[in-house]
Amino acid sequence: MEAAGPWDKRICNHCKGIAFWLLHYNGTATCTSCGILCPASAFEGFQTSFAHGYSPLNALQQTAVYTRTKRFQKYLNRASMKQSANSVPDATWKYLLQFAPYRGPGHIMRTLKKAKLKRKCYDCLPLLTFHLCPTVSVPRLSDGEYHRALQYFRVIDHAFPERGSFMSYLYVLEFVLIQIGRKDILPFLSRIQCKVRRAKYATRLAAIIRDALSDGSLRV
Repeated sequence: MEAAGPWDKRICNHCKGIAFWLLHYNGTATCTSCGILCPASAFEGFQTSFAHGYSPLNALQQTAVYTRTKRFQKYLNRASMKQSANSVPDATWKYLLQFAPYRGPGHIMRTLKKAKLKRKCYDCLPLLTFHLCPTVSVPRLSDGEYHRALQYFRVIDHAFPERGSFMSYLYVLEFVLIQIGRKDILPFLSRIQCKVRRAKYATRLAAIIRDALSDGSLRV
């Protein structure tokens, strides 16, 4: 008796009928007679009735490229409340709502520091204040100020090697906001406390902006 050839794969193991296999790109096929989804072993070696050949897809690759500008823009967006409430985890909202209302951003910050949360979202302080402090008016950046802040950051970014260490984005954000005349937003930011680092960053950034204004790469 001859061994069964690949043509026996035309018989569906489920309905025992003649199947025209509709092949999917995940290594499975559907019997067009009964609709059952079969693993690769059910049709392996039989190609004639495939709707199309099987070719496993490669894993999707991330195409987004990390840049310092993108990271700064993230912090700038948070300072401008250009974010949704969903960017703060439910656990963080739930914890904060237990103690609401709050007197201001400092009150929220102190409450978060006492919490045992995976994500405390200090950089979302403007948004948290807006929703949890009904008597506090949270300042906002205009579109012009937003783009001005990005312009300042690009000058700062250009002064550092493309690859290598950078400084605190939180301090850079603080510095840039002062430069564009929006010091009023600072109470709504999480700010680094180390005096040594602050003095070091201030000296470096002041020199970068001074040079940029001198050579015309930055205009006030």
